[in-house]
Amino acid sequence: MDKHSSRGAALVIVLFIVALAAILAVEMSANLMVQVQKSTNLQGHQQAKWYAYGAEELAIKALIQSKKDDAEKTTLEQVWATQGDVPYPVDNGTLSGKITDLQACLNLNALAVEPDPNSAEKTNPAHKALFALLENIDDLPANESEEAMADSVFDWLDSDSITYRSGAEEDEYLSREFPYMTANSLFASTSELRLVKGFNPLVMEKVLPFICVIPGSKLLSINVNTLAPEQALILSALIDELSLSGAEAVIAARPQAGFDSKDEFFEVVQQQGGKNVKAVENLFDMKSSYFKLQTQANFVDLRFSMTTLLYAENGDVTILARKFGGVQ
Repeated sequence: MDKHSSRGAALVIVLFIVALAAILAVEMSANLMVQVQKSTNLQGHQQAKWYAYGAEELAIKALIQSKKDDAEKTTLEQVWATQGDVPYPVDNGTLSGKITDLQACLNLNALAVEPDPNSAEKTNPAHKALFALLENIDDLPANESEEAMADSVFDWLDSDSITYRSGAEEDEYLSREFPYMTANSLFASTSELRLVKGFNPLVMEKVLPFICVIPGSKLLSINVNTLAPEQALILSALIDELSLSGAEAVIAARPQAGFDSKDEFFEVVQQQGGKNVKAVENLFDMKSSYFKLQTQANFVDLRFSMTTLLYAENGDVTILARKFGGVQ
């Protein structure tokens, strides 16, 4: 019995060790598979990222070539605008990218421009334009008045803590359930507008086609050669007495190669009822320097998105900012 008991105990121990070894082997195999998959995903993500950088280089070359072809105008007929976002095949994936003009929209940072000391109004053209935009967007789902929303953006950017008209300063935001303070500095992204009083998600969806942010710049210079027909509201917001239909007619009358001069543009504007054009002539231009590239690279089953802000001037292109994932 002692011999049989010893053999039985030894067998149990051996079986236990074998089972333990099998469990450890399975666990090690599973961990190894996870590590291999992580490594594969990392390599794929890195490859997709390099593809996106390649698209960025192509965009830079397109902008440089466009500036060489015509240094006096930036139009939608140039190579940077005609490539579209049609997917381009690459090894084990696709690559697409689209360049848009950041001077074919209202730069929110322009609301930070100091008001004209000789003017009775303590505001600036961008502030007036934002109010006009909000006032004329159809079915704007806002909980605040358009004037209050425009004033709140003005307050968000200015350096003081004094509420402008019906705007909002620190006391408004600090009293909320999750308090925060105003930036009192320039926007870095249009997504920051969501923090400003009145700009709920539905309002954001309505205003995004008309606004943009040029980081670190208060420039308000609308390129009339790159405005899309659906952005005609920007013209009517900046020019006195120019209706939306009149603004649409101005864009429709634009030559295929773009307006050659401001005089040519304002002649059409006046034909459509625009007034006081001399007062706003500095707010318009025929060429652009700021652009946004949105790139998407697909490699195997991985997707990589990148947004690049570019500055093109004097035959050179500078990368101002990059954002990975989503849109800016």
